[in-house]
Amino acid sequence: MSRLDFDECIDGDLIDFNITDDQYRSLAESGLIRLMNDFFDICIDEFEDERILGVDNLAQARLLIENHFYPSENEAVDILLTQVNKATEYETGVFFYF
Repeated sequence: MSRLDFDECIDGDLIDFNITDDQYRSLAESGLIRLMNDFFDICIDEFEDERILGVDNLAQARLLIENHFYPSENEAVDILLTQVNKATEYETGVFFYF
């Protein structure tokens, strides 16, 4: 986490995933981004950087996704849930850079 703060990540530090513009739009249109923004008092949006850190917050994010949006036919929701689960496993965080 400290290497990420100083932009000094090495191979294997990050599990990153790029989504397409269409996938981003589908997340926004689904209401998931708005729900997460409201719940965590953050601003996931284009041209914004945000993060959800800590096992407790990640557990809450997983519950939001699973209770409101999963199972889903929306590939972007599935990708986000996978990232939240990995971040929980490694006790790190999910970072949003659009």
